[in-house]
Amino acid sequence: MRKLLITMSALALGAMPAAGIAQTMTPEQVGAAPMSGTPSENYAAWAADSDKYEIQSSRIALTKSKSDATKAFAREMIADHTTTTKALMAALPKTEPKVKRPPSALSEPNAAKIAALKAADADSFDALYMQQQAEAHRAAWSLHKGYSTDGQDPALKQVADSAVPIIEKHLAHLQSAPGGM
Repeated sequence: MRKLLITMSALALGAMPAAGIAQTMTPEQVGAAPMSGTPSENYAAWAADSDKYEIQSSRIALTKSKSDATKAFAREMIADHTTTTKALMAALPKTEPKVKRPPSALSEPNAAKIAALKAADADSFDALYMQQQAEAHRAAWSLHKGYSTDGQDPALKQVADSAVPIIEKHLAHLQSAPGGM
């Protein structure tokens, strides 16, 4: 019996992706196509705006959500998107031609999403937050996956390459959440 349990455990572990190895999602799995032809300046601005939205919306989730699972997801969003922001900012001085630092203010669409989260009542907050996260992560995947494929700047392309598996991890969490994406 013990051998059977060990064998079954080994088989189950072998079927799981190794930690740290990225699962590559297809556009069909994500529900978005990679964005192509994005200029480096736009990539940097849009990636920074996406990260700012993820961090700000997730900070709101930590205070308004009733769900421990949603709060855990929000903490992951804050940690991971802080990391991707740092990578982006570190890459900017290496760009050729130089890409300027993105604006510090959120774009109008993301500011409107933040306002909606702040205005949401406690009973509808979690559903709205998770819906916004799904939309934001599909858009982020499209941006980063596209730039990692055909981006012109090597430093920013490296940022995009490293962001894609992080976003795919978030998408997988969103897909497996109650109600899915």
